[in-house]
Amino acid sequence: MYIKSMFKLLLSLAFLSVDSYILNNPINIYKKIYENNVIKVYEPKNNDRKNMTALVFYSGANALIPSDVYSDFINTLNNYNYTVAAVTNDNQATLQLLYDIKNEYKELIPITHSSGFVSALQTINIASEHNISRAIFLDPVDNSKFINKDFLSLFKKSDYVLNNLKNILVLNAKKSYEWSTFPNFSIPFIPAFALDLKELEKSNPQLNIEKLEAKEHGHSD
Repeated sequence: MYIKSMFKLLLSLAFLSVDSYILNNPINIYKKIYENNVIKVYEPKNNDRKNMTALVFYSGANALIPSDVYSDFINTLNNYNYTVAAVTNDNQATLQLLYDIKNEYKELIPITHSSGFVSALQTINIASEHNISRAIFLDPVDNSKFINKDFLSLFKKSDYVLNNLKNILVLNAKKSYEWSTFPNFSIPFIPAFALDLKELEKSNPQLNIEKLEAKEHGHSD
């Protein structure tokens, strides 16, 4: 996966320049249960949480895709000394998790893939007191109008207000946005639903947005 090879670069070049380093330590995997929702937490063993960053991971399909699909990605993050909490699509459960761990770690950083961005958007703005000021969006997709069945506004501009964030890193996989006519006709996966970065910047003039592009990779990489 390109994320595995690029993440060290992302951490060093973008706003996540922190004191991370390869550990290859054993990983402790445990569950937090909120009513019927199970949130799996992947954490390097024998580390001081007060000096660690916890990444709150929203998977694709609006955080419905099981975290096991992202096991290599999560393991790579663990090897850089990050705890990863893989949330579900139940935003109330996520908010409860954020409340429970807000004082346990040095910082909480939401990281989303695809339409997991929509679930994150719905929790970040509520969790103002939860030690969240930065986020990472991997190929962000906005399908909120379909989810809400708001078909009359499909072609209207979206208003992406992020009240509590100061810095965002957006990583786009270029092949997710490319059309092809020769030798084979192909329609790109994302463009119709891609997060509109211009609207994001317009709605959040105070926000520092770093943008990176993976030229040789696609959405599912």
